[in-house]
Amino acid sequence: MRIAVFSQPIGMQTYQRDFEAEIDCLAKNELRVRGQMRDGRFALAHTWRLRTPDYEVLEATAEQLSGPLDDQLCRNYESVGGVRIGRGFSRRVLAALGEGKGQQEHLLLAIEMARVGQQVYQFPAEFEAQFEQTSRASTDPAEAARVAWMKDRAYMADLANSCYTYRDETADLFDSRTVRCGFGGELTRPRPGEKRVFWRRKSVLIRTVGWGGYLCQSKMEDNIHDIRVEFEIGSDAVIRQASSRGLRLPYHGLCEDAQLRSSGLVGLKVTGDFVRQFADRVGGSSGCTHLFDLSIDCLRLFQFE
Repeated sequence: MRIAVFSQPIGMQTYQRDFEAEIDCLAKNELRVRGQMRDGRFALAHTWRLRTPDYEVLEATAEQLSGPLDDQLCRNYESVGGVRIGRGFSRRVLAALGEGKGQQEHLLLAIEMARVGQQVYQFPAEFEAQFEQTSRASTDPAEAARVAWMKDRAYMADLANSCYTYRDETADLFDSRTVRCGFGGELTRPRPGEKRVFWRRKSVLIRTVGWGGYLCQSKMEDNIHDIRVEFEIGSDAVIRQASSRGLRLPYHGLCEDAQLRSSGLVGLKVTGDFVRQFADRVGGSSGCTHLFDLSIDCLRLFQFE
């Protein structure tokens, strides 16, 4: 089995794609999300007006900053307005874009916009009232982390059992571990008019290595995360080495456990079904959603024949 970089030949033995985004709070249930993505061939910018808590895109605009892509796609992108983040999101975006050179690039940026958009919550007062009885959270960091975890799962129902940290069984770990929350109220109660309440930078780097394989590096840094995954994959599609590290995490004392699973990728022969393969090994309720996403971002640049 042979593999090849999907989007373009590796120039100078290296391919790199960068993404950055930030969120402003417009109103008590409305956010502005701005993002840019670029590699050696193109640069695009997307802007959303996003309503919470249903995470519906109210308005969407796109701008082509560089590259020989189809300008019509930017005009078509306005039809993304009305789409909700969640199941069927990619299909709806593709339908809005239509055919044209750059369709996949716009889709990749829209997916990153969706990942970013759900990082900021806007807890209403009546929601917060459910947790007022846990007053100890104001003085005990461990209790504050447990309450934050409960609020996350209550506000975003899809989080429950989506990863190791948010699985049901993790509730018991708060009694036996020292857990600290890596974020504060600015992400759950931003005030209207606040700028850059959340920011994110990501990069994917694919580089040829001397023995004929590829070194894949994918990293993400934002207000609450600093995660990096790295693995080598050969022309036979077998992963030679794999590692990850999380220097900044939402729940210190819990999230580190999932980072240990990346070494289990060594020896895996990657196929066209790589989404399921990596979900089984680094994703799912025993893994880390971000670790999975960062890995898949690399693999989508390859063809497996």
